[in-house]
Amino acid sequence: MKLFHKLTLNILCMFSLITMVGCIPLLIGAVAGAGGMTYMKGALIHNVDNTVDEANEASLEALKDLQFFVVSDELNKRSSVIKAEYESGKKVSVFIDALTERSSKITIRVGTFGDQEESQAILNAILKKL
Repeated sequence: MKLFHKLTLNILCMFSLITMVGCIPLLIGAVAGAGGMTYMKGALIHNVDNTVDEANEASLEALKDLQFFVVSDELNKRSSVIKAEYESGKKVSVFIDALTERSSKITIRVGTFGDQEESQAILNAILKKL
């Protein structure tokens, strides 16, 4: 009977350890996402306390200041998509999605596979305009 209790206790401890370890990345991701930015799958993502309209206007100004050619700007109440290009023809996309009435998520992708440094430079220019 003692062996059964030890085995059961060991299994419960292992299960608890496995489930706690799985929560750590989620907790770290939540903390990073709350106040910072994330670079995932070639796109830089950052949440701001501004409306979609405000973020769209700041993005357009920043892209023009950085001497990008703005190809298109599609804006509605809940989202915005800005397509721009470098002089070389390399493409840049800025996606803005409403999170609440007063906050938005900005996603920046440079080129096909992404460029973290360029995306960060664009985001910094946008944040200066907000």
